[in-house]
Amino acid sequence: MLARFAWLTKPMPRDPRAHWQELATAVEYGRAALKVGLWQSEEKLIAEHFDRAARLLEVGCGGGRVALGLLQRGYLDVTATDFSAAMVEVTQGVLEQAQPGWGARAELQDATALTYPEASFDGVIYAFNGLMCLPDAAHRARALRSLHRVLRPGGIFFGSGSDRAKGALAPHWAKQAPDETPGDRWHETSTSPVFMHSSTEAETYAELQEAGFKVLASPLSSEVAVESAAVRAFCGETRFYVARKVSGPAGAAS
Repeated sequence: MLARFAWLTKPMPRDPRAHWQELATAVEYGRAALKVGLWQSEEKLIAEHFDRAARLLEVGCGGGRVALGLLQRGYLDVTATDFSAAMVEVTQGVLEQAQPGWGARAELQDATALTYPEASFDGVIYAFNGLMCLPDAAHRARALRSLHRVLRPGGIFFGSGSDRAKGALAPHWAKQAPDETPGDRWHETSTSPVFMHSSTEAETYAELQEAGFKVLASPLSSEVAVESAAVRAFCGETRFYVARKVSGPAGAAS
């Protein structure tokens, strides 16, 4: 009998999406939207690459931190999305509290299968490890293709992710076990374990290029601005990726 039901004792595989669907996690990110806000490095790079009248899509909006910061700084056309209904609900509340009517700007969308028409946006923002929290390379590729499709020709992708080879956190990633997928790791948080992939510049360059983007810049956040203590505690050091859509769905020049 014990042998027959031995499978019951095996640990169930973790779901990389579960953390983001929890209300407790969404509330934490809603608090960050209000207490942490837009990082100085994000604000500087976004201002360099996006006009305030640009049609901007944020995917993986979490609790609305970036969308709120952009709207408060005069960006006129911002759509914030997340696959998690809990995150979207919190974002709607955060935005609506800041300005009546802003809550309608948050919508439920999966970054790997966006339903917007082709070439709907001038820019796409995937902030604070959003791309790197997807389950694996296949999901990242689907997301980048989906983002590429909804960007206009020449549109800009702006994202960020931990760098496992350079920067302050590199020694931490160097301790990874040999049998683990390079860069893949589960981390404990105040709510539940979260999956995150830490890439190298070369790896993310290749993924962006495969999806039809040309990388324009990839600085570490510490190279862009000196962040406040609150921001450093929230996000540590990250690497930004700014890339332009340079090819169409079939790889033809746009």
